[in-house]
Amino acid sequence: MTSSSCTDKVKYIYQLPFFERSELCKILNQNDKWEELAGTWMEYDVLTIQSLRKEKNPTDELLTLWGHHNHTILELFVLLSRMQHYQSMVPLKPFVEAKFHKLLYNGEGNLQRVLGKRLSKNTKDLKIGTQNFNQVIPPVPNVPKIVIEENTKEESHKILNRPMQPIQIGISPSNSNNVLVASLAAALSPSLQQVPSNRKRNNDATLPCTEATLPHTSYAELSTATNEWNKHNILGKGGFGIVYRGTWKNTDVAIKKIEKRGADSDESYVLQLQQSLREIKILNSCPHENILSLYAYSLDGRAPCLVYQLMKNGSLEDRLLLKQKVQPLTWIQRHEIAKGTARGLQYLHTIGEKPLIHGDIKSANILLDNNFEPRIGDFGLAREGPERDFMKVSKIHGTRPYLPEEFLHGRKLSTKVDTYSYGIVLFELATGLSAYDDSRLENKFLKDFIDSWEEKDLHLLRDRKAGEKDKQVYNNLIVLGKWCANRMAQNRPEMDYVFKKLNDL
Repeated sequence: MTSSSCTDKVKYIYQLPFFERSELCKILNQNDKWEELAGTWMEYDVLTIQSLRKEKNPTDELLTLWGHHNHTILELFVLLSRMQHYQSMVPLKPFVEAKFHKLLYNGEGNLQRVLGKRLSKNTKDLKIGTQNFNQVIPPVPNVPKIVIEENTKEESHKILNRPMQPIQIGISPSNSNNVLVASLAAALSPSLQQVPSNRKRNNDATLPCTEATLPHTSYAELSTATNEWNKHNILGKGGFGIVYRGTWKNTDVAIKKIEKRGADSDESYVLQLQQSLREIKILNSCPHENILSLYAYSLDGRAPCLVYQLMKNGSLEDRLLLKQKVQPLTWIQRHEIAKGTARGLQYLHTIGEKPLIHGDIKSANILLDNNFEPRIGDFGLAREGPERDFMKVSKIHGTRPYLPEEFLHGRKLSTKVDTYSYGIVLFELATGLSAYDDSRLENKFLKDFIDSWEEKDLHLLRDRKAGEKDKQVYNNLIVLGKWCANRMAQNRPEMDYVFKKLNDL
């Protein structure tokens, strides 16, 4: 088969044959090179990368996620070329037009100079092994910048979960941590002041803040609070760093220690710090009983830290999946969690002149206190939205199974994006199923899975772990979930109405 005929028949990522896809996954899974591809070149956000790390075959999941948006094998070939990971380009070469093969050949030239070896341009003679491809001439580093997003009419790429671009803060590799932390510290004071009403505000960046003072604590004090960052106090790990349980000011707290992890780039670290600053601004200015409380921050040590209220019952996601052998949630508890989350969202949507859109509502970001009262956390992707209808945005970010089509493909941002995500959470509460599951084959997304069932059979999806008492809550959650996750944004309710509906049940 000629290269051109292959290209005609196999064009998109999801069409890549099993053998070549498996080879590509093996190569990129080695030394976690898929993380660089996902974060730096595909520009997925850190939360998505954190989620992919939990998968047995993260590269395959990444390709599935990217393939949902009709990305081509050629696009991937080009990204791998820019990444200078030439070994991973080899399995893709038969499915790329011959005129693009020079991207691989030029890469081999780089390898010849680095390794002092002569590599054949015939890919049949290339040995796919790290001995040939584990050294490349690194690209000239770009100085990472933080820039505030701007709305544009057109965009050349269709990449989901792009990180927010940043305000310029110059960073060099040698002093990136110090400069970033200093920049954050300098930014904190004005960021917590009220925005003058007569000042033009950027839709993607400005947040409705009230004047407030958030305590600053020392890194040494937090070190003492966690027993010198004792590993036995670790609550969780992710792309952002590590969360520790601690006792601070005689109060149980969760301390997020933000660190560069492994091969994370400066750009990735910039994004983490930028999102943390955004979170500080929001949690400090919008206190509410259903929004996670931020007690203090620290910027004077070797890693920036955020001090939160400790949520003793963990995330809703972990509870529903019965991690750590916990007791299942009852139907009344599930109803109250749905109601409290709706209360928190309607508060965000109505607190200011313009609504604050969370942008990443999901069961993993709904945390439960010792009374199972829900609190919405992780505001790193939040943005101020339009007063009515929707606005076009240049960047798409969030978690795919929880996002509606008008946002994914039309880049239309409105409060109805949060409403849709909330509807998926209601489905999780009702069924105990994950929002995304490979084992569901044709209906991996929970929304599609539920839509595939006839109305008369929906009772079969009820989470039996919740018991029989008050099981009518299941029907309420399913009906309200379908309303909130309607494919047409205009047919979804506002969150204040959702709360009133739940409160009346």
